[in-house]
Amino acid sequence: MKKILYCATALLVLTTSACTTERIIEKRVEVQTPAPPQNSSAAIFFDEFDPDNSALRNVWKSNGKAHWVWQRQTDSSLPGCENGCLKQNSEDIRALNAIMYVATPQMSNGTIKTKARIKYDMSVAPTKTELENLRKFVGTGIIFRMVDENNYYMFRLAGEAGCVLGKMVNNKWIDLKNPRRLDFLEGGRIRPNNWYRLKVKVYDNNIECFINDSPVIQYRDRDAPYTVGRFGLCTFKCFADFEFLEVTEY
Repeated sequence: MKKILYCATALLVLTTSACTTERIIEKRVEVQTPAPPQNSSAAIFFDEFDPDNSALRNVWKSNGKAHWVWQRQTDSSLPGCENGCLKQNSEDIRALNAIMYVATPQMSNGTIKTKARIKYDMSVAPTKTELENLRKFVGTGIIFRMVDENNYYMFRLAGEAGCVLGKMVNNKWIDLKNPRRLDFLEGGRIRPNNWYRLKVKVYDNNIECFINDSPVIQYRDRDAPYTVGRFGLCTFKCFADFEFLEVTEY
């Protein structure tokens, strides 16, 4: 995996410099879920979205919402994507839960990682409602154990104020955990155009979610409808960039 320099991408950066050392002020979430088997993980998928490498292009499928493209950096003022990104370039309010997923292989227990940023089209004057969406709702994240386009788990950033873990069951969304930033940060907020490392660890019916390697959600889904499925990436009412997707299985 390419070496990544994080510039102004911490959850809480205590300086206005464009490129700083991260300092994350956090409240730890105690993780008490059963540990996965030791020394038994295996990498099953990795894509760094190089536009010149089309070998993996045909394994990706869209749920038909929004606009996805493999592309390098297009705005020199926003660091990242120098070697390529998967970009979602639509914020159509009808394109809720826009998903790009890997058709094969599938995963049951394992870890999914990505590096993502929310983008918002400020080239047009946003309405008050659009700004409220940005601050409260829009987000980007990870899809896992996806059975079909109406049945899956999702972990994503949720506006500037937090994140959300939930599941879609027969096209009906169910919130599982929706922590606000004060639950896991002291005064910080998610910011558009900043990069965040997102990670999901799932083992049996236990789910752990991380932002920049800090645990933000732990949840045991006692009514777990899905035990195996596809994995991928998602956006909600926003533009987004993804630098890679890495998946290991236990």
